[in-house]
Amino acid sequence: MGHEIKTTTQKVVVNASVFLALVLLDEPRDIRQGARKLMQAVSTRSIEAHVPERFEDEVLGGLVEAATKGRPLLAQPIVIFRALQKFMGFMTVHRHGVDWSAEEVFNAALRWRVSYYDALYLVAAQKVGGTYLTADRKLLRFLQYQNFTDLPKVGWIGNFAP
Repeated sequence: MGHEIKTTTQKVVVNASVFLALVLLDEPRDIRQGARKLMQAVSTRSIEAHVPERFEDEVLGGLVEAATKGRPLLAQPIVIFRALQKFMGFMTVHRHGVDWSAEEVFNAALRWRVSYYDALYLVAAQKVGGTYLTADRKLLRFLQYQNFTDLPKVGWIGNFAP
């Protein structure tokens, strides 16, 4: 009898800053390259991407802010909007009340000393056993220097390699 080979797909939880880094041309090159590599890996399904339901709202809010402030964009905002809609089909979206409770995220935010929004992504990463990827260096440094035993693995998108 042959041996069954089990493969595990790398799981990541992507925050809004990662998608925005892809479309904002004034973001540092290493961050944009990491975001591009990640999006390619997600679209080919070589990486399993997860987001909380608020991801889309946060990306669109950031896109509107960038456009109204005149930041250089990869494409017209409506084109980016459509690309985001398509990209959402490649990700698993986790829902409030189904995949987590507000109280659970609230308690995690207090315990880890992060915003409620950041805790949403971290709780999602914890639940799926994935790595939380961000383009927010300040948040990443803060999390890396903490001794939280229940914190999921965190990573910076600039270092991403599939």
